[in-house]
Amino acid sequence: MNISPKHLRMFLALSESLNFSKTAEQLFMTQPSLSKAIQDLEAALGLPLFERTTRSVRLTPGGARMATLARSIVGEFDTGLRRMQSSAEREALQLAIACWPSLAHVVLPGVCAAIERRFRAPQVTIHDCANSACIQRLLHHQADFALASVAPSHPDLAYEELLRDRFVLLACGKWRQQVAARMRLDELLALPLITLTDASTAMRYMSAAYLQRGIEYRPKMQVDQVATVAGLVKKEVGVAVLPYLGVMPIFGMRGVQMSEIVDGPLRSVGIVTRRLGNPTSVALAAMEEVRATTQDLLVRHAGWIIPVASGQGGPKQGQVEFPDADHAHARRQTPSARARPTGW
Repeated sequence: MNISPKHLRMFLALSESLNFSKTAEQLFMTQPSLSKAIQDLEAALGLPLFERTTRSVRLTPGGARMATLARSIVGEFDTGLRRMQSSAEREALQLAIACWPSLAHVVLPGVCAAIERRFRAPQVTIHDCANSACIQRLLHHQADFALASVAPSHPDLAYEELLRDRFVLLACGKWRQQVAARMRLDELLALPLITLTDASTAMRYMSAAYLQRGIEYRPKMQVDQVATVAGLVKKEVGVAVLPYLGVMPIFGMRGVQMSEIVDGPLRSVGIVTRRLGNPTSVALAAMEEVRATTQDLLVRHAGWIIPVASGQGGPKQGQVEFPDADHAHARRQTPSARARPTGW
């Protein structure tokens, strides 16, 4: 049967009014169109629904029984539509972001807070995982977008670069005396270097930088989490090599000195999206907030984080020590403090 809910609604409206003219007016249609629709419904059912005379219209006994069934069908259809709409509204408020942990720590709290203010009861999931895992989650539709450090070569993905991130050196205790304010890659080879594992972009960028010099990058230790790197540096096990954004979560560590690697690589940071399909409103808003947050980072951490348009950017002078989180935040925004050679 080629019967739609629209046919049933017209039938029910007419069964209540028993007047073609009034029903057509109520449904914002012409009387001939209504008559044709009812005739089509009767033909599809193989059953007369109304008895028509020049003076009156009334339901046939079969039409009365069909009206009861039609009322039930339309009611169930409307209930299903409401459930679908409610589910769609909840689905539209779902947001999943894939991002490596240290960047998630720096960027996403502010983004999530902004989304909470802009939308009613959003459901946010953050997949904080390695760069390659972020890309896979995006490809498998487990994330609306990803914050990644390497532009993917996959034809289904698009990359929008937001900034470039310098690599820095963290030293504590006895190692501070062997680390200058500005270090070169060749000088790092004599130090007990600690970095993240091969799955990280930090390791990939540094390995590529040394490979260009014909040198194999072989750090003393490799770990998965920045917090573990911080603990090892604090205990003077070695000297950490990390991107600047990667060390921001541990700015509050006392006695740790940060130095610039002047000829180190610049890590690209950007938004990765799928080329096909349209992002939801909440995903578009989240990406807008990511752009705003990274612009704020570029202002507050100028020199360490570099705008894409400015290419290499100007080097940051001096070493920085982090006596406490609040003091460090204030000093990082003071140009005169950035030029001091050892700390505060």
